Amino acid sequence: MKFNNIAITVFISFSAFLFAQEEEISIDEKRNNEINQLLELVKTNKGVNVAEDKKRLDIFINKVSERQAMLNEAKNKLNKEKSRNERLEKEFESNEKILSDLEESLQIKIGVLGELFGVTRQYAGELLADTENSVVFYEFPDREEILRDIGSTQVHDINQFEELWFAYFDEIVAGSESKLITAPIINPDGESFEGEITRYGLFTASYKNKFLKPSSELKAFQLLPKQPERQFTKNFKKFASAGEYHDVSIDPTRGFLLSLYLDKPSWLQRISQGRFVGFIIILIGISGLIFGIYKIINIRKEANYINDSQQIEIDLNKIISNVSNIDAKENAIDEFIISYSARVEWGNNWLKFFAAVAPLLGLLGTVIGMIETFQAITLFGTGDPKQMAGGISQALITTMLGLLVAAPILGIYTYLSERTSSMIQVIEEKASYVLSKS
Repeated sequence: MKFNNIAITVFISFSAFLFAQEEEISIDEKRNNEINQLLELVKTNKGVNVAEDKKRLDIFINKVSERQAMLNEAKNKLNKEKSRNERLEKEFESNEKILSDLEESLQIKIGVLGELFGVTRQYAGELLADTENSVVFYEFPDREEILRDIGSTQVHDINQFEELWFAYFDEIVAGSESKLITAPIINPDGESFEGEITRYGLFTASYKNKFLKPSSELKAFQLLPKQPERQFTKNFKKFASAGEYHDVSIDPTRGFLLSLYLDKPSWLQRISQGRFVGFIIILIGISGLIFGIYKIINIRKEANYINDSQQIEIDLNKIISNVSNIDAKENAIDEFIISYSARVEWGNNWLKFFAAVAPLLGLLGTVIGMIETFQAITLFGTGDPKQMAGGISQALITTMLGLLVAAPILGIYTYLSERTSSMIQVIEEKASYVLSKS
């Protein structure tokens, strides 16, 4: 490549020179000059290329020697590793045989104690599993490490037997006592603080009359985000103030039953399962109760009037005082009774309507819920009960709400009907008495 570049450069320069002198030099002379110059250029470049080729050849030969040396070194290392591998395999086989002999010797020496060691590991593992979710984990912080060590040991010594023995004795004692301890508490917002906790045996822990959940991973107790009803928590306060024995609510399953109980929906959650039909029923119930209370108050005011016999006679005498004809007196009395009856009986039919429409709306919610249930069965089949739970909940909740609303309103309607009937009867008797005297 270098030779070609040099030749092209010389040729271009030479051509330019010839172009300048072409008028003075003949064609033959020009040709001879070009041939001579080209010959000289070839001789010069030949010497340069030969030197460069020799230099490259020497470099290549040196590298061949270097690669050969590296190859020989690699072969030596391979032979050494093969020897080392054979030596390690023989050593491994020898160790395997020694280990097998030692295990056999160990089993012979252990004899009947092997079962004892197995039972020890089993009981250590069971106590460790109970301790991880126990309310006493904070009182025995070293127990977990000790039990893990016992559970992983093949041959135990007397100290490990004693440690397991004492651990079970501590568990027995803790199960029979109620104790106050100070430990970290984590509230539902994630904030941690120190508090005085009451531990009830191995089952339950409480803080300020609230249930706690032990968390060995966090090394603290967690306040439950949702507490049971007051009938379960009020016993904590009574137990703290009692001088002797007193009933207290505990979870003998160490939290399992409590977690199931807390999954139960509240009354508001149950009512919300009735959806819009349930809220309409509740609205009707509230309206009916308010109207019924209003009617009861008015009826009691009217009852005060009924109880005043003299005032009734005075009012009746005023009505018939300006009438001389007996028929006219009876008509006037009848008009008074009709007017009074309309006043005291006003609104009773609305209460009857509320009491009748609430179960009907509950039935409507039941039908809607069952339709949604069958739609869920059509789409997802019967394999997943959760897909049907929403429709069934709506069906049952609306029926329950309808009956709950209808029952008290119907009772109020019955009470008002009886009172108004008795009051009208009293007015009629008084009216007959006044007519008979006139």
